[in-house]
Amino acid sequence: MSENSVKPAVAPGIHLALVAGFYIFMSAWFIAPTRTAHHTIVYLAFLLPALLHLINSSLRKDPKLKILASPVYLSLALFLIYMALTTLWSDLAKAPEHYIKRIGQTLLFVYGVYAVCRFSPRHFERAILCSVLMCTVWLLVNELHFQEAAYMQDRFRGANAGLHYLLTGALLGAILVLGTHLLLQRLARRGVDLRNALLLLCLGGVFYGVLITESRSALLALAVTAAYWFFDAPSIRNFKIIAVGIAIAAAFMLAPYAELFISRGFSQRFEIWHTTLQWIIEKPWLGHGFDAEYVLFVSSGEELYDAHNIHLEILFEGGLIGGALWLIFLATLLKCGWESRHSAMGKGLLALLIYSICVKFFESRGILSRPTEFWHLIWLCAGIALALQASASSKRCDAQNPERPSE
Repeated sequence: MSENSVKPAVAPGIHLALVAGFYIFMSAWFIAPTRTAHHTIVYLAFLLPALLHLINSSLRKDPKLKILASPVYLSLALFLIYMALTTLWSDLAKAPEHYIKRIGQTLLFVYGVYAVCRFSPRHFERAILCSVLMCTVWLLVNELHFQEAAYMQDRFRGANAGLHYLLTGALLGAILVLGTHLLLQRLARRGVDLRNALLLLCLGGVFYGVLITESRSALLALAVTAAYWFFDAPSIRNFKIIAVGIAIAAAFMLAPYAELFISRGFSQRFEIWHTTLQWIIEKPWLGHGFDAEYVLFVSSGEELYDAHNIHLEILFEGGLIGGALWLIFLATLLKCGWESRHSAMGKGLLALLIYSICVKFFESRGILSRPTEFWHLIWLCAGIALALQASASSKRCDAQNPERPSE
């Protein structure tokens, strides 16, 4: 996933702290003893260095900060600000400063990911490898020593920072997508070797983790992402025997869960979405407001508090205006990924974005939140896209001014 890097106009120590913080962020969910501890680790280890990085770049008047006026960053900021403004007519909204803080944290996180991808792309790749390894070890420790705490309603969620098995499944799926993308790139460069075999083994462990969460939304999103890889990644076509072997192994791992998945039907998703659409129609333009009350009793007798679809939830809370801003933001990410589809990082962005959009089609929440599983999905995509956009802009400038010194 490495791209040609440029040097940041900040003190080396600050950038080094940011890179180290990104390593910690990618593995923090697996090492934090509690969910609150995970929030604190991300704030101190990654967001604080990101803030220092941004301040130092501003003081040094780094021209590369112009990237913050790019479509990706502006569309995200506009969407978040609008969603915060909808709290003015929400019936359960918190104090305004709560949402202002969340906007700042999200934008700062995206900037931090951008800085790592843009200036230290090799460390971005290595941080993903570390997260795959940490995830494998974490799963093993949970299965051997914390089984009682790690399971919720007989479904795996994790004994430490895990809140719900569906959220855990979405996160593990994101780690699996990033790790698999790296494996495909490494196979294309070096072929089959011991390191790639070990990475494949670890990815098998992560896939097992997704299975024991019994999250069908994560598995479906992974299937869609696998279809993208099949048509896009030459590594799969070049290593047909390995690809077929992996597919057979995945099928054997899935087999014990097939009857269970089928027996659950659609988990009232159509009922939930139908009711949500009716509520959207009641206030179509501006929505009910962010954090508005959402209580739905489904036919199974269960009481639900969200739409189980982030795209419908945004329409419910932000109306058609919020939905349009969300689509514009996603479109900028897709456009950026498509324009960079021939680069390794561009391919990685498309894979993670396809997975994220699909998995959040069945789950909601994550907008204007503390560091959660969602940060490894759409927000991580935004940081990668920002780096790709900066790289493309730099190449255009170099092409137009060949005598201009390279960054």
